[in-house]
Amino acid sequence: MIWVLAPVFNEASGIKNFIETSSAFLQNIADYRLILVDDGSSDQTAAIARDAVNVNDVVLRLDKNTGPGKAFETGMHYFLKHASQDDLLLTLEGDGTADLSSLPEMIKQIENADLVLASVYLEGGGFSKTSALRLMISHAANTLSRRWLGMPYKTLTSFYRLWSYPALNQLNKKFNPLIEAKGFICQVELLYKSHLIKHKILEVPTKVYSDRRKGPSKMKLLKTALSHVSFLLKSRKYKTEIMK
Repeated sequence: MIWVLAPVFNEASGIKNFIETSSAFLQNIADYRLILVDDGSSDQTAAIARDAVNVNDVVLRLDKNTGPGKAFETGMHYFLKHASQDDLLLTLEGDGTADLSSLPEMIKQIENADLVLASVYLEGGGFSKTSALRLMISHAANTLSRRWLGMPYKTLTSFYRLWSYPALNQLNKKFNPLIEAKGFICQVELLYKSHLIKHKILEVPTKVYSDRRKGPSKMKLLKTALSHVSFLLKSRKYKTEIMK
């Protein structure tokens, strides 16, 4: 079974379409369940989501907006508690910008891996209708993080990933908390931890369709840039943790 985890924040205008589109695609691929974590939305995101999901899906709601890090950790703990050893966890942004046509190849690749990354910077991947400023910031963040942390992967910041249960469970047992970062840098943190404990990590190409997003992006560029710098400066402590 594939469990699909997406953090959502003030996505009232697009959450129903995200659920319907994702479900329509996934039902032709495998058995699935959705885990939506509402990160303290001030609109009707949670209510609309609960009305739109299937009976086996779950909508979790956090009391206040703290960023995707807490939302991902909440959803991952739910997955680890309720899923089985053979299940997979697909993580996505809840705005519908991911290209789900990459998923079948990701499922194929994870048969021989712990984690599969959907990569816009791998040959065959890319962006559709994304502003030049965001492209520049994305490229700079990935390049800086890759060089500083010594990781070979092309895309470090994307939410779009497929985890095996054993790999995520191993991370959860090794690191407390599983995710420390509150903002979008949380995905670099998780990937770095996975890299440090020598998980087998593969990549497949994908595209991001920014024109599918309803409303503005939730990522604050300056805040995200500063959080990247802050994380990189203190990243060495994770090497110490794995030696314990």
